[in-house]
Amino acid sequence: MTVFVELQCDQVEVPVGGEAIIRLADGRPHSIDVDDGWVTIWDEDGSASVEVVTSDDKRIDDALMLARVWLHRLGAKDEALLIDAAVERFELTIGYFAARDRVFRVFYDGLLDKESTSPNDPTLEACYNAGATAARLNDAARVAQSFPELGCAPFDTDTARAAFNRALGNGC
Repeated sequence: MTVFVELQCDQVEVPVGGEAIIRLADGRPHSIDVDDGWVTIWDEDGSASVEVVTSDDKRIDDALMLARVWLHRLGAKDEALLIDAAVERFELTIGYFAARDRVFRVFYDGLLDKESTSPNDPTLEACYNAGATAARLNDAARVAQSFPELGCAPFDTDTARAAFNRALGNGC
């Protein structure tokens, strides 16, 4: 699929299995036409942005989704919402993929009780703390054997480890 943005004359190719994230300014006239593999966007403001997310980039989405689901199941709903808010905050400035990658890596540092390399930022500190909370609740679930259907604590499963390794680019 091809995305073409007028007035900027930008043309972006979206590979099979990929997605295009298109941002338009609020309140400005724009229109979208779809015609046989072409998406044409007319943006009078001239500030439209298109970010292509490949199917490989979705590995971060998978890891974040898993982290958020387990936080909810472990009773840490506020921490799951903090992750969503952090992604939303960073997405407009650094993009879809980079925002999710940054938030996941800081969450994962907290999960491992590893010193975070991120600069002092209250939003990122909240993500780190969400990871630390996940680790603490995971330890409690392991001791209490709260999830017998899994045979272990949620973040100890092969599914979680594989998703996190893929998100970090560690194979799997």
